[in-house]
Amino acid sequence: METQSDVSRPDIGVREVSRSVGGAAVLTALGVIAAFASIVVIDPLFGTVEAEWTLLGELLDNFIVQPGFGLVAVCYIWWRDDYNPLDRIQTPSLEGVAWIGLTPIGYEMAVRAVTPILPTIGLSHGPHSGTVTWRVFLDHPEIIVPGLVVMFVVMAPMEEILYRGVVHDALEPAIGSPGRVLVGGLLFGAMHLLLQAGVVSLLLTSIFGFLLAGGYERTENLSVPIMAHAGYWLIFTPF
Repeated sequence: METQSDVSRPDIGVREVSRSVGGAAVLTALGVIAAFASIVVIDPLFGTVEAEWTLLGELLDNFIVQPGFGLVAVCYIWWRDDYNPLDRIQTPSLEGVAWIGLTPIGYEMAVRAVTPILPTIGLSHGPHSGTVTWRVFLDHPEIIVPGLVVMFVVMAPMEEILYRGVVHDALEPAIGSPGRVLVGGLLFGAMHLLLQAGVVSLLLTSIFGFLLAGGYERTENLSVPIMAHAGYWLIFTPF
């Protein structure tokens, strides 16, 4: 993945760009379809877990669509054969650590800055409600290890391997790094629009997508968006 020399690609035609963006859009759509399928298939399994361990089951309920994302990513890797985004999961550099820490905070600040403006355009976004994950962990230490594994090792990688590793790979042949951040972030927001059926979700999650994509493009390391994404779930998302 190039981050400097590919900023502009005058030799790439409109057809190639359209094909690249179209491919990324198809992968995003497949992720949405697989997510709906995951809800149908995985929900009973998570219900079984919740019956045996209520807290873990309640945590898993927040990540019911991610297995579908993972399935699409696996199929893409199998189809490509010559590309494996898992090779880009590496130990973060100092810059990567900064992206991991600042992305969740930057996104939350952006949400709080945008939220008061939304009513002026006829939209609204409610504040977080419920108990955030880290507080549940503090109150119930027995769920810390399985909870962190679920978020950082399983669910966040499934989502990020698809929407950063795979979607960005589809964009890479024809679009430079800034374009991948822009288009990839918008497709990430579009996925949430289709799953959550809200324009506000499109707006806010696109911002999150820009930040996650920016960290990935700067560091060429999938660990960065994975840990930043899971870190946001841990710090800000209700349990």
